[in-house]
Amino acid sequence: MERLSETRRSFGRLWRNPGVRRFAAICLAAAVVLMLFAWLYSRYESDRLKREWLARDERLIGSLAAAHPELAPELPRLFVEDGKEDPEARKLGQELASRYGLDEKADSSIFPIVERFRSELWIKLSAGLGLFILLLSLLLFRVYASPYRHIHRLAVSLEKSVKQNSPMDKPLYEDGELGLLSHTVQELSLRLQETISQLHKEKTLLKDTVADISHQLKTPLTSLAIYVELLQDPRTSREDAREFLETCRRELERMEWLILTLLKIARLEAEALEIVPVRAPLSDTVEMALDPLRSVAELRRVRLRVETPQEEIPLLHDPKWLSEALTNLVKNAIEHSPEGGQVTVRTERTPMFAHISVRDQGEGIDEQHLPHIFKKFYQSSPAGSGVGLGLPLAKSIVEKHDGLLSASSRPEEGTTFTMTIPLHRTLPQASSLTNL
Repeated sequence: MERLSETRRSFGRLWRNPGVRRFAAICLAAAVVLMLFAWLYSRYESDRLKREWLARDERLIGSLAAAHPELAPELPRLFVEDGKEDPEARKLGQELASRYGLDEKADSSIFPIVERFRSELWIKLSAGLGLFILLLSLLLFRVYASPYRHIHRLAVSLEKSVKQNSPMDKPLYEDGELGLLSHTVQELSLRLQETISQLHKEKTLLKDTVADISHQLKTPLTSLAIYVELLQDPRTSREDAREFLETCRRELERMEWLILTLLKIARLEAEALEIVPVRAPLSDTVEMALDPLRSVAELRRVRLRVETPQEEIPLLHDPKWLSEALTNLVKNAIEHSPEGGQVTVRTERTPMFAHISVRDQGEGIDEQHLPHIFKKFYQSSPAGSGVGLGLPLAKSIVEKHDGLLSASSRPEEGTTFTMTIPLHRTLPQASSLTNL
């Protein structure tokens, strides 16, 4: 489909419009019909005039032959002879005719043939021209009414689409400027529908997110309020007060982590937090992600195993943010691993991608939950201790690296998360990273 432009309109561009082509065809056809009619009418009138003139000459020859029988053989030749004009004879004839008022100033009424020819010609030409104008007007009306009918159908379809928030009933295809208008309006209708649908989705998502945040913050805030009341009670012992303060500290840390994680996800999704990629060894990023989790793994008696190829994998990425995504995945694997279990972090390289997989030996995830685990605040198990933000944050970070985060799991066999990041990426212009 040709795109709209503001270039100067040319004849070729105008000719692509069906209305212009129909108008040109009608004008050409009208000209041909008019010339054909004029030719046929001239033939008809000339034959009629010839018959009337011949009848007049026959009457004159008969009258002269009766008056002068001796001239009878010469009279027909005189009327049809196409010889050299005799000026003297013509002058003599003009003198004789003028005596009876037969000259150029004579009224046409004394010439019956000319008078009838003129009156009939006027009537026939007027009737023919009127009929021709009527037919041409009807054809031109149809030509000029067609764009308005098209625009009316387009307006009705667009109005229905806007009111019902649905695509236009059927595409309106046509060449030329109206075709471009129809195509543009249909695109506008589709984009409007997509925008409205997206707004509904975002409204629903915002509503659910606010409800989830309220729920996640309500519990620690309620706990803090209760512990503050207990601390204000003079009957609370010093040992209980220390325990309550430690619980308040943990709840505050949990709330801080929740708020910071939500801010990170929101800024990543809003393109307000830029990734600054550098070409660095992938193994260094893996070690950066695992260092803060080794003590956590020891406390839970979970082994951390790292499998990397002998050949280093240079990858264009942001080590800080990719390590945070990997930290969330490994932390999630540790939390879902049984005591004495093992979490395996493996890196490998293919011709096009770098893969980082995190596999645990936990209870696994049911197949029905897999499509939803990357949604904010989603928990596959009601008994889970997390808030459901680590996986969405990891997914957002990987996608900012033009990568893909996927999960595979079988109940009682553990879960594997795999980050797939392209090796050959174009280095974008560096920009400062927003600090949180």
